[in-house]
Order: sequence, then C-alpha cells, then structure tokens
Amino acid sequence: MERFTSEFLPTGDPALARKFISPDIVMHFGGTTQQGRDTYLGIVAANMKAFPDLKWTVEDMRAEGDTVAIRYTMTGTHEGPFAGVEGTGKKIHAESFAFYRLSHGKIVEERAQLDMLGILRQMGAIPAS
Repeated sequence: MERFTSEFLPTGDPALARKFISPDIVMHFGGTTQQGRDTYLGIVAANMKAFPDLKWTVEDMRAEGDTVAIRYTMTGTHEGPFAGVEGTGKKIHAESFAFYRLSHGKIVEERAQLDMLGILRQMGAIPAS
C-alpha cells in the first residue's frame, strides 16, 4: 500500500495499476458501487484532469488482517470539470478516508469517503455557511 500511494496515486499509470489493483476491484464511494480496474483508472484520470496538480498525502495508514485504512489529505487546483462544476481555478484542500481490502497482494475492494461538501464549498458550488 505504501507503493500504491507513493507510485500509483501521483501518476495514475495503468502499468502500475496492474501491479496494485485487481481487474475486478469493487469500489464504494459517494453512495455508489462501481467495478473494474478500467473504471478505477477512468475515475483517477478524470480527477487528474479536474485537478492537474492533484496530490494525495497519506496522513495515517493502519493495517489489520486483509484490510488497510488510510487517511489522506487531497490538495489541488480545480481546473476542469468535477462533480458537475466546470473549472474555477480555486485551490482545494480536503480530507479523505479509504479502506482497502487486499487479496493475493492486490486491492480487490475500496470503500472511500471524500469530503465532497468541503470541496463543493471551496469550489463555490454551494454556499460556505
């Protein structure tokens, strides 16, 4: 997981994704469930397009059994479409939590919670109060 966060997340490189992510990964976030490494790569690419300087900083990482929990800080500049909002040029700073379940050395499931309310407020899409 340290290599996933330090090598894959900054680049979104599909070759690295094959090393770390199961082709059948199941992802739960934002009230949805999606499946497949190609879908995962699409989400990562869209996020990188929305925030070209996107950076995920690991604040804490804990492992127990086949599960790894990570607390991230996400930073970036909102330059492209994200959550239905066109680029604003605004700097974004948000927290995220993710639980990853691994099997045979690859991520097979991710449950993530990103502070979407905070991001939408920082983008100016909803009032800050």
